[in-house]
Amino acid sequence: MESTALTVGIVGLGAHGTNHVERLRELGHKVYGVDANTTARREFRERYNATTFESLDELYAKDLDAVIISTPNKFHETAAVDALEADHNVLLEKPLAHTLASAERIADAANRTGNVCMVGFHHRYRNACQVVKSYVEDGYLGEITHIDAQFIRRRGVPGRGTWYTSQDIAGGGALIDVGAHVLDLLLFWTDWPTITDAMAASRSDFGQHDDYTYLHMWGEDDRGKMYDVEDSVTAFCEFDSGMTANIQVAWAANMASTHSYRLRGTEAGMTIDITNTLQEVEPDIDQRNDLQLYEARSGRRNHFVNSEIIVSSNDPYRDELETFLDAVQSGKRPKMTNVEQALDVQRAIDRIYRASQ
Repeated sequence: MESTALTVGIVGLGAHGTNHVERLRELGHKVYGVDANTTARREFRERYNATTFESLDELYAKDLDAVIISTPNKFHETAAVDALEADHNVLLEKPLAHTLASAERIADAANRTGNVCMVGFHHRYRNACQVVKSYVEDGYLGEITHIDAQFIRRRGVPGRGTWYTSQDIAGGGALIDVGAHVLDLLLFWTDWPTITDAMAASRSDFGQHDDYTYLHMWGEDDRGKMYDVEDSVTAFCEFDSGMTANIQVAWAANMASTHSYRLRGTEAGMTIDITNTLQEVEPDIDQRNDLQLYEARSGRRNHFVNSEIIVSSNDPYRDELETFLDAVQSGKRPKMTNVEQALDVQRAIDRIYRASQ
């Protein structure tokens, strides 16, 4: 649809918040900001020449078209519920919340008010991930029987000792952080099955130690504060669809970073590698956009077919943002990364955490 200039409030003025602002400004939209941190507000004002506020009440009193929330997970509920009840549309950074109960209250507020509420699972907007969905949806792979999923960083504990590594504030470690993306893609590709059984093990082998060795870090290294979360989870899940999945997520491991999936179907299989290492962490950036299709055919002689699928790269953050803004302008709640789907992801996260205890 034709875009008109919107006014958007940014709640949380750290790296994730400014990431959205850069794209909003490119698209011609106006922004306000709110953050409890005085330095963050000053830097935001100077960088974007934008008005900032100290409290949510001040921001939500403005004539806003939408609100984007990128606070620590524990504060999602207050910021989102207050925004929805003030009749604002909301885009939340993933995950929906730090606990399942908090996520359910956000979803209830969205349903009660009828406002748009999306959650930022940006990987789903990658062209390659959309192509996988099309093959599954069209039945080309047959029934999906099993998926192997890995999202592993060689050294990628974010903000060691900050809110990222606090159970109380973040709600968990690697699983609720990068694992949320893994579960979102698994559920999206396979039409939202429910986990019926799970075995899982969580570990904290790296980040809490004084001799944690790394080259760079996303966020600040403040090891003297909080670190009571896992830095890796391995899980085996069974779903009500009959599908199974092996899931491996890690903030730190003695192996190469990877973000990849293997889908096994009764008619064909696919692999997708969307490894995109963090510039703030890896010395040599590794960005992949690889899709492979595996088939067995007959025709005079039985044979195997391995096909490379070529997909152009795109900016998933921008596509996610444009989907949200289109929903705001149309008033129609989006089908992509909506609050109901985000709640299903939160339920899966909760189920795996309970299995790992």
